[in-house]
Amino acid sequence: MMQLGLYGAACVIALMLNFGIATRTGGKNAENQQTQIAADLTRFRNYMEEVKPGKKWQSGPTPMDSAEIRKAYGQARFYSVYSSPPLPPGAPLPELLKEYEQKMDEYQKQFISLTIRIDEQEQMAPLYEAEDYNQGLMRVTTDDDAKICAAAILSLYGSDRVGPGIVAAKEVTVTRSENGWSCSVFRENAFRGAVVFDKDGKLVSMTKVYAGPLPS
Repeated sequence: MMQLGLYGAACVIALMLNFGIATRTGGKNAENQQTQIAADLTRFRNYMEEVKPGKKWQSGPTPMDSAEIRKAYGQARFYSVYSSPPLPPGAPLPELLKEYEQKMDEYQKQFISLTIRIDEQEQMAPLYEAEDYNQGLMRVTTDDDAKICAAAILSLYGSDRVGPGIVAAKEVTVTRSENGWSCSVFRENAFRGAVVFDKDGKLVSMTKVYAGPLPS
């Protein structure tokens, strides 16, 4: 049997203690995070009832979190709800068009899609326009910055038939010019996304277009 000696034994004990502390710390952090999310979701629902009373959504509220979001927006936290509009009919038959119009009318009156931010001061605000997404966003100075920020923005942004969903920086293609950075993402049968930053590193625009199959 190997003899560890006093020094070896001390090292083993130290490693065991460190592992135990790390495990307990990790468990405590996860517990704290879940408590924070639960509190945020309650605030989110109360906020929605206040600003959009009676509105419904098909999915969410969903915590939006990724390495790119944390890098781009620091300590801010994000949550989203999403509702997909009805698909148009595959054939322009009168009865199908009438049914589609009825469903679209119901969708527009009753359903909502929205992403909100809770900033470091615990202030809650909805994200609609580019300027909303600029709040708290790190300044783009390099191509890597552009990839991170574009991924974060496209993760949080939803449009028409494409809801919020995590996008990784490695999915982003960047083109730099004297006017700034143009970023794009393409997911086959899912969406095309584009994000533009000006030469000062500020978000100018973002788009997300459905690229999946349509009814035939």
